[in-house]
Amino acid sequence: MNFSFDQEVDISPEVAMCAYGEPSFYDGRAPVDNISVIEVVDHQDNDTTILIAVRFKFTGSVSAAVKAIIDPDKMSWVTRTEVLLEERRTNFTVMPDHYPDRLTSTGSYTFADGTTRNSAVITVAGELKVHVPIVGRTVERTIESGLHAYIEKEVASLPAFDG
Repeated sequence: MNFSFDQEVDISPEVAMCAYGEPSFYDGRAPVDNISVIEVVDHQDNDTTILIAVRFKFTGSVSAAVKAIIDPDKMSWVTRTEVLLEERRTNFTVMPDHYPDRLTSTGSYTFADGTTRNSAVITVAGELKVHVPIVGRTVERTIESGLHAYIEKEVASLPAFDG
C-alpha cells in the first residue's frame, strides 16, 4: 500500500527538517495515539547528512485476529531516518524488532516552502506492506490510518520544539 499526504506547519523547512535529526525531538515525548517512543538507538551527524534510529512501541489494544498472528508485546520497531540537509528531504526505513518477515515500510519526508513566510509544507510519502495472507490488506489500512494520525500530530508539534 502506498501512502502520501501533505501538512503545512508554521516553522521554516530547515528548522522542521533538522528537528527530525535531533535526539531531543524524540527524548521524553509523550505517547501519541498508542505509539510510544522508547529510545534513540543511534545518532550520527556529519554536517550534510544526519542518521538517526529511534525505537517505537505500539501500546494500544489489538483485535483477536491480529493477536492470532502477532504477540502485542512484540509490536516494536526501529525507524532509521537519513536526513539529507542539502536536499531538504529525509528517507526512512521501518525495521520491526520482531516479525521482520511480516512488515516492510520505507518512505520519505520532503520539506518545501509554505504558503506564508517562515512556514513549511511537509510531504510524507511511502510504502507499507504487511506480508500476511488473507488479512494483510486490512492490517495495512489499519496501520496506515494510525501512522497518518501519529505523523500529523508529530508535524503539528514541530513549532513547539525548541531544539
